[in-house]
Amino acid sequence: MANEDQRGHDVTLKRVLTLRYLVVFGLAYLAPTVVFNYYGIITSLTGGMMALAYVITTVVMCFTAYSYANMVKAFPVAGSAYTYVQKAVSPWLGFFTGWVMLVDYLLLPMVCYLLVGIYLNEFVPAVPVAVWVIAAAALGAWTNIVGVKVTGRINTVIIAAQVLFSVGLIGLIGFYVVRGGGAGTLFSANALLNPQTFDSGNVLLAASILAVSFLGFDAVSTMAEETVEPAKTVPRAIMIVPIAAGIGFAIISYFTQIAWPKAYSEIVNPDAGIFELLTRVGGNALSTVFLVTDNLASLICVMAGLAAASRILYGMGRDGALPRRFFGTLNPRFRTPVNNIVLTSLIALSAVLYADNLAGAASLMSFGALTGFVLVNYSVINHYFIRHRRRHGVDLLRFLVLPGIGVVVSLLLWLNVDASAKLLGLSWLGLGIVYIAFTTKGFRNPPVTLRLEDATGEGPEHNRAPLQEASTS
Repeated sequence: MANEDQRGHDVTLKRVLTLRYLVVFGLAYLAPTVVFNYYGIITSLTGGMMALAYVITTVVMCFTAYSYANMVKAFPVAGSAYTYVQKAVSPWLGFFTGWVMLVDYLLLPMVCYLLVGIYLNEFVPAVPVAVWVIAAAALGAWTNIVGVKVTGRINTVIIAAQVLFSVGLIGLIGFYVVRGGGAGTLFSANALLNPQTFDSGNVLLAASILAVSFLGFDAVSTMAEETVEPAKTVPRAIMIVPIAAGIGFAIISYFTQIAWPKAYSEIVNPDAGIFELLTRVGGNALSTVFLVTDNLASLICVMAGLAAASRILYGMGRDGALPRRFFGTLNPRFRTPVNNIVLTSLIALSAVLYADNLAGAASLMSFGALTGFVLVNYSVINHYFIRHRRRHGVDLLRFLVLPGIGVVVSLLLWLNVDASAKLLGLSWLGLGIVYIAFTTKGFRNPPVTLRLEDATGEGPEHNRAPLQEASTS
């Protein structure tokens, strides 16, 4: 069902995004400085082998990203994993995939707003946490409503600041170590694998938590309908984001380990462990710089998160899986899903009531993410290898072996997700089953399928009168 403006013209998402914007968007969503937020928790959990946990997670994500790249070539539309599983496997399973992954998209902005509120309240105690959260929510909503291109330009500036901070910290740590601090050497095998503290279960648990750090490549796929030449551009961005992020995360983790080799047993407060490290390396001034940079990272993470969540809801609403009149409409002026942006922002405002539990929140997000990753990998097998019989030569590797490995390794990480997170995730899934049973009259009516002709830009564009351009340049 098409969206129309007051003159009866179709309202479609604007194709304005290029490869550069998509990569920036993906990196913004995962936030380069997220590695520092997990530093204390993961270092303590792995016995000082955060870099190893990131290497494992990066390998897993690359297999899954390759599957995403293959699926976006087949279905270059908004909706992400929900769309791919729906079209390539089953409409029912597609709905439940989207429902489970909504946990990630709805929870991430809330956590980011909470971090902004807590950190800025410490920086400016006179302003309550709730005020900072509301201000950040208003900014995030506005930038998404006026258009993703504005968000992309803001992201570019702030990501540059994060990269500069990360590179600068690596340089400071290098100087600190060669002068006798920390490990006293830039080359330490124990910083990657320490036999004395290695525990495979803890490392895999850490890797399952860190999977959330890579949701940026999944978020990229939600922007397909606003991308120029999506079948070519989106797959490239999907592969670039996890590889670039994984390399950066692993390098940073290695340097933080050689800066404080015994951190895993000496950190006083794992949730804020990064500040203990920064004080050792550069004093209070470095901690202040990080505070500012990380808050900016949280803000753009929210902006990207809201954009992804609103488009997941738009994809489900347009297909009738959610009420179309509210979720499946675009604003005629801005050509963005304003209803979904506002709703997601209101949900994220619950950050003012959220009990701070970083590891628990990350584990809950991992449940949804890894569930989606398993199913997207399987979608490649079902779509290309089973349905279209792409089984010969290199196709055997591309459409069976590689996605098959993706299924296995993603499932392995899923099994290592915290038990309480699994319980909460399965409870959310149960709520989805009740909802879809009600809306389909006891599963007697099939869920609505996607309409690809308009979403891919292959519909009758010549019959559409142009709308007034939104102020996104």
